[in-house]
Amino acid sequence: MQQAVVIGYGSMGRRHVNALESLGLDVSVLSRRDIEDKKTYSDFVELYNNIANAKDTYIVVANETACHVKSLRSIIAAGHVGPILIEKPIFSKSEVIDLRSNYRIFVGYNLRFFKLVTILREKLDGSNIYSASFSVGQFLPTWRPGRDYSKVYSASVDQGGGVLRDLSHEIDLLLWLLGPIKRVVALTGCSGVLLGDSEDYAHVLVEGFHFRAATLYLDYLDKNNRRTLTFQSDRGTLTLDLIAGTLTENGSLVCSMSADWDDICQQQHRAALSGETDIICGFKEGCEVVRVIEAIEESSETGLWQNL
Repeated sequence: MQQAVVIGYGSMGRRHVNALESLGLDVSVLSRRDIEDKKTYSDFVELYNNIANAKDTYIVVANETACHVKSLRSIIAAGHVGPILIEKPIFSKSEVIDLRSNYRIFVGYNLRFFKLVTILREKLDGSNIYSASFSVGQFLPTWRPGRDYSKVYSASVDQGGGVLRDLSHEIDLLLWLLGPIKRVVALTGCSGVLLGDSEDYAHVLVEGFHFRAATLYLDYLDKNNRRTLTFQSDRGTLTLDLIAGTLTENGSLVCSMSADWDDICQQQHRAALSGETDIICGFKEGCEVVRVIEAIEESSETGLWQNL
């Protein structure tokens, strides 16, 4: 039985553990806590001393964003050679990591595996795209029922929270669907509605090399819960509503389906384990998302366009 280790046991860590166990892997957890019914290790030394062939295991980094770079450096220092999946975003800020060419590192932008996104990408292929809009919002206190939202990483800059990193799926999808970005200008900030010091809204205008204009709107404030992608091209209008699970073209329904997040998580892990890189986000792509985030932050601070 292939072995896997999940670092961190928050909501995403638990989802990864469940998905990997469903795929038949022998899963251990690296966490500061003892977890009932799970093999748990407190640090990398204990982990590598107790798991046979530990350097070949599949490792999933799912702790706080601010801890990702330290975890990755510890994995590399231990001589790990197996595949690694790092939850999104890959890092809180751009980092220089010395990697051998044979490292297999992926980033957890799993919306790429939602079937409606795949169909959308196929329909966009070959289109002349004039403009696009990416919009996502959900009221942060409703994200994790039963938990004080002000105590979770989303509300904290130091822990890597804020809409630009927390909701960076949209930035990844923009790059994956439309191609590289030429420059951005943005307004971001804290509305004062929520507790915490992370930004709770971001308005971004984007110019690309292969598209004229796109907008990104991300927030923790929307009590209606929205997640839509709209594209204007020489073939008309395509709109994907990820909440409703619908894809429409020129006002007509193309297809509809709800997202099975457990299945999507499993698809992502299969791709990482098999090395199938057609869909899964790679290391360089994950780092490019962070570079875009930093350009957005710089633009919001200076009020100027930022080139990428």
